[in-house]
Amino acid sequence: MTHARRPIRVLAGTAALVAVLAAGAATAQSFEIMPEGPVPHGQPVAVVLTGVAPGQAVDISAARRFGDDAVWRSRARFTADARGRIELTTRSPVDGDYDGVDAAGLFWSMVPTGDDLPADWRSGEVRLTATVAGQVVATGLTRLVGAVGAIDVEDIPGFPAARLYRAPGDGQRPVIVVLHGADGGTRASDRYGRKLAALGYAVVGLPYYSPDWGDYGPPKEIPGLPGSFIDIRVDQIAELRDWLAGRSDVDAGRIALFGGSKGAEFALVAASKYPWITSVVAFAPSDLVWEGWGLETIQAEGTRSSFSFRGEALPFMPYVGFVDGLLAGPGNADLLKIHEDGRAAHPDREAAARIRIEDFPGEVMLVAGDADREWRSGQMARNLTASRSAAGRETVLLVYPDAGHDVGGDGWAPTAGEVTRGGGTAAANARAQADAWPQVLAFLQRTLGPGER
Repeated sequence: MTHARRPIRVLAGTAALVAVLAAGAATAQSFEIMPEGPVPHGQPVAVVLTGVAPGQAVDISAARRFGDDAVWRSRARFTADARGRIELTTRSPVDGDYDGVDAAGLFWSMVPTGDDLPADWRSGEVRLTATVAGQVVATGLTRLVGAVGAIDVEDIPGFPAARLYRAPGDGQRPVIVVLHGADGGTRASDRYGRKLAALGYAVVGLPYYSPDWGDYGPPKEIPGLPGSFIDIRVDQIAELRDWLAGRSDVDAGRIALFGGSKGAEFALVAASKYPWITSVVAFAPSDLVWEGWGLETIQAEGTRSSFSFRGEALPFMPYVGFVDGLLAGPGNADLLKIHEDGRAAHPDREAAARIRIEDFPGEVMLVAGDADREWRSGQMARNLTASRSAAGRETVLLVYPDAGHDVGGDGWAPTAGEVTRGGGTAAANARAQADAWPQVLAFLQRTLGPGER
């Protein structure tokens, strides 16, 4: 779809206008933002500032609301070209919060501020401000949303907090099941449910774990889900398929699993057990089933598995030092060392703990970073690919050398928040996301087929 170019509303004070005219500008400054109106998160946004004096130094800042009371902000300084334009898709900043030509640079490089949240700011709004010599010369606005248009959302009986997302309309939609990581809850469902449903899929957000640390942590969010990451039932994927098969508006014969981190581990284990799964997208994956955790393991480290199948705990690779890391407090555990020391200490357990993804006849896409500080997902993705290759099966493998654990996304949301824990850099993680996301969407469309619209 094409959109007419229409400048976003400009605010220009008299003092700022005089300052710019004195610098040689002949026209008023304005932002042109395409596409106009709400934009599905992940679709590229083109931002152009026009009417600036050629060679003029201009600061452009971006601000966005995250959560209920958090303002995130970024800034960069640019030099206008010979036509008096600054195009973020082609212009590199001379100073600021990111380097190089990057259309999404101002979006992903935002960091939290202590600014009060204005009452009229809506979720997803990105507010742009251009200043010359400290004077505001133009403002612009875009809004990144999960979906443009209505998405129907309904609870799934028998699966606590699970939801089905589907755009209105006739026809059966192929299914994408979203599996969260170690944080549990509904964050992954909330992040991807509407976004993927708007593309013509029936999306199931399937929470399967809700952390419960008793008096040592916040209250458990979702009753009915396991509070410990122990013996999580892989079988629930088959039970979900049975429920989907009873609906006329979804196609239970086309099911993709879509997960990150522990959700990727879950997805790959399920695929190795159920050949009827169509395809898998796994971000920051593991090639092994790992030890489980929870209050039950504080005095029994190394005794429980993360996952089970048909009532039996799956063989797993133990950690080394997990409880000590847990007792060190949030953010203080060296998760990479805990995983790597565990693997090194128990080579005899690796064969049994290995996820036999080569048994899966469907298609697999793996996205990982070599700078992952939670576990060595880049190498584990290569291991999975090698296992499938030895069995004559192809795998789509994307490994980004400088990216960390946070490779699941689209590159248009701030990435600074996950760097300390997950590794990489804000820039490397954002650019890995931006490169991988369109390839993920193409993979889903190729393996599932287009959804009915």
